[in-house]
Amino acid sequence: MPAIVAEKLNKTYEGGVHALKDLDLAVEPGTVFGFLGPNGSGKTTTVRLLNGTLVPTKGSARVLGMSPEDEAIRMRTSTLAELAKMYEALTVMENLEFFAGLYGIEGDRAKHKIRQLLTTFELWEKREQKLGTFSTGMQKRVHLARTLVNDPEIIFLDEPTSGLDPESALQVTELVNELAKEKGRTVFLCTHNLSLAERICDAYGFIHEGSLVAVGTKDELTRAVIRTNRVRITTSVGPHEFEFEEEEEINGHIRGLMDAGEYVREVRIEVPDLETVYFHYIRRQNERA
Repeated sequence: MPAIVAEKLNKTYEGGVHALKDLDLAVEPGTVFGFLGPNGSGKTTTVRLLNGTLVPTKGSARVLGMSPEDEAIRMRTSTLAELAKMYEALTVMENLEFFAGLYGIEGDRAKHKIRQLLTTFELWEKREQKLGTFSTGMQKRVHLARTLVNDPEIIFLDEPTSGLDPESALQVTELVNELAKEKGRTVFLCTHNLSLAERICDAYGFIHEGSLVAVGTKDELTRAVIRTNRVRITTSVGPHEFEFEEEEEINGHIRGLMDAGEYVREVRIEVPDLETVYFHYIRRQNERA
């Protein structure tokens, strides 16, 4: 059973702003699903509908088999919003103990979990410092620790690397991979950072102006972009490009170049990156509008 299902999910805000239009979506358990689109495309609205913060205008959703409005969802999921807030006048430890208590995690159990998380994020030595003294990047790490304090089965991440330095962003990337691949968590990642999404996501949904324009794995989405396969062979003379249907044909091209006296230096099958695939679908959607 999918961890997340949306059926004809719609949200219209006061004033007639149609933020989400007939969203149909299914996310399998234990996967990192990248929900990609520009600011204002409907990503955050979708997360708020799935975690029960908003009520849909039309349509329905199921998260772990339950309605997002079910209070039990709060105990089994967690959300890190892009503009998440914690208590800057409290220490890191006090903040995390407070949020752990909201999930009924107290005493030694809470202390053990918090120490584990702060150690992971290299913040244990700073646990008695007030959150307000931290940089944006360090605060984001504390927010991530708060998101994981209840061991959620589904984690909604809205721009999790925003404001982070490259080292911290890499740390978050590795943590997301570990959560999905080793611990079986489902991660719903909203971002416009396409390079981040390409590194860690198993499948993608492209959303534009409230409409889902494409969904699938990268291979599935790429098939609509590449009509013919191409290989680029770089030799002592220079680069050569060939089209092919079966990979065995590449050997024939290599032999032909070697027979002509050229030395082969590199063979690379031309595969578009996620950015190329994404903008293909967005441009196509704009043309239809």
